[in-house]
Amino acid sequence: MPAPTARELPVPTSPLRATRWGSLAVLLTALSVAAPAARAAHETDVADALDPDHPLEVDLDFTYTHLRSDTTITRENFQTVNPVGPSTAKGTVLVNELQHSQVDDNAAFRLGLGLYHDLELHFIVPYSVGDTQTWGFASGTTTTTSTLWNNTFSASGCNGGACGSAQSMLPTNFATKGASAKRGGFGDPTIGIAWGPINEEREERLKPELFPTGHGLSTWVIGLDYTLPLPGDLDDPSKQYANINQTGTPPTSYTGSLLRKAHIFSPWTAWSIRYHVVNPYFSLRATIPVPVQGSTFDNCSLLTNPNAPQLADVATQNCANGANATAQTTKAWGTQTAYQPAYTGAFKLGSEFVIAEDVDARRKIAVDLNGVVTWFSQARDYSMVSDMLGKLTFETEHVTTIGTLGIYGRAARWLHFRVSGSLGFDTPHFLTNENIGQDLNGDGQISISAGGSTKSAEQNPLYDFRVDQVGRRLRAELSLIWGVSGTVSLNF
Repeated sequence: MPAPTARELPVPTSPLRATRWGSLAVLLTALSVAAPAARAAHETDVADALDPDHPLEVDLDFTYTHLRSDTTITRENFQTVNPVGPSTAKGTVLVNELQHSQVDDNAAFRLGLGLYHDLELHFIVPYSVGDTQTWGFASGTTTTTSTLWNNTFSASGCNGGACGSAQSMLPTNFATKGASAKRGGFGDPTIGIAWGPINEEREERLKPELFPTGHGLSTWVIGLDYTLPLPGDLDDPSKQYANINQTGTPPTSYTGSLLRKAHIFSPWTAWSIRYHVVNPYFSLRATIPVPVQGSTFDNCSLLTNPNAPQLADVATQNCANGANATAQTTKAWGTQTAYQPAYTGAFKLGSEFVIAEDVDARRKIAVDLNGVVTWFSQARDYSMVSDMLGKLTFETEHVTTIGTLGIYGRAARWLHFRVSGSLGFDTPHFLTNENIGQDLNGDGQISISAGGSTKSAEQNPLYDFRVDQVGRRLRAELSLIWGVSGTVSLNF
């Protein structure tokens, strides 16, 4: 997933990212054309101020992006390993369950203000026209073969005799209609600062005795973005769950919020250097989320929601808001059941290939080729199955890789445009992987009740024996991701 630049957007929560496209034939043509020294790559372009010929720079950007991902969701199941073979040996295998798709059409408005030489303050406001998820049975899966449809396990475990009878985890009309969930509206805004301590163009212009013509000097930019949580309706997966499980015809439509109540800090840095018509660049970025305690979605809130899905029976004791909560359980689990978004780290490597350029008129056309690799930590987050289950689920760490190709153009100093496309994948990872509990008395063991009459304070109140236990977990297989994007920029 591409890391944002001084002129781009912060990494969104969706696994799809906006990037850039072009033509390989144009690249080969560009390599044979010489060009004079010019500005650094767009990746390291920063608004500035107080230059003799440009006392103040103001940048206005509008970006529209269409993103899509498609994923097969499997589930661990204990069964005959090779049902068509002579052996009757059994083991845990992954069986196809669901086909998941997500389509997001979103716009972003960006304002960049030059404060001083290569020092920029920027603001970004995202708006989703519609972020829609859909689910259906995976290829070859039916109501006869689906382990989710024919589930016989209880979320609390089987010690209390609650297992054995059919307890489907899918809506009653899922076989004929599937399921869908939609979100939209404004997302949390971002404010950020970018500074270029080394600017290839400025150093060559101001210090020719130190950096003579033809000397290779890189441009270096560092920045920090802060995404602040807005007041408003919380993104609540239990409301999506209630909407999905309606039996009315037609069901009432519902568009959920995008607000998740977390401060997000994003430090980043980027480098670029110009070699004739080739302008390679490299960037690094991290995101550090800090949830707003008491304001984010907490799975324990489902205890008081009549339309919510089932929690394990220990939740009434181990959730801080449970009817039977004690000082011990509140201390152990009170802050451990809410939204815990992923930390991320990304690097981006690419290059612009200049097709044509007029330095004096500030005109330029370039093809941009790049790749981005992003790591996501484990997290209790809004996963591909959160709306189907009505709660946040604990995902394991994974990596997303995106390749991009696009065209960047500057028709004049005040008018820029970018058109791009991206193609990539998300590595397989488990979507439901809550820890079963924690050792509170220091005996080196975790006591669980698993549905028994005596509730264990050590058992995680969010642990769902239907999908978190090894042998029953849900897993996202390799996701195919693609997207197209366009940006128009006005620079004054």
